[in-house]
Amino acid sequence: MDADEILLKDIKHLSDIKKLNGDIETVSGIENLRLALLHRLVTFKGSLVHRPEYGVGIQKWQNSMNTIDNQRAIASAIVENFERDPRVISVESVEIASNDDPSLVRINVKVIAVGRQEAVELNYMPFIDGIRIS
Repeated sequence: MDADEILLKDIKHLSDIKKLNGDIETVSGIENLRLALLHRLVTFKGSLVHRPEYGVGIQKWQNSMNTIDNQRAIASAIVENFERDPRVISVESVEIASNDDPSLVRINVKVIAVGRQEAVELNYMPFIDGIRIS
């Protein structure tokens, strides 16, 4: 089994599910992991009844990311939640770059993924990306 197969394949669900040559479009490998973790990032903890610990709920910090205490809380929530994904061995680092425009927040996360020797850098702009990443 190659490294991308270990990271699984899923339906590519962003804003809409698209068909590709009559089949539903899928995503696999690192891109699948990146999108799965994006869903964790933007889902509010407790909003899924069958998975009450799933989700970071990054939106609750949208207008208050410039303090070091909030950035620590965000990083801690990301580490705790991302490491619950069975494809993530560990989160190596979380970097939050914000400025006065909360929609331009950039979150860079380095993870060690199953089947990978080196850290994979995943980049998010959660208030732009949402679930509309193409």
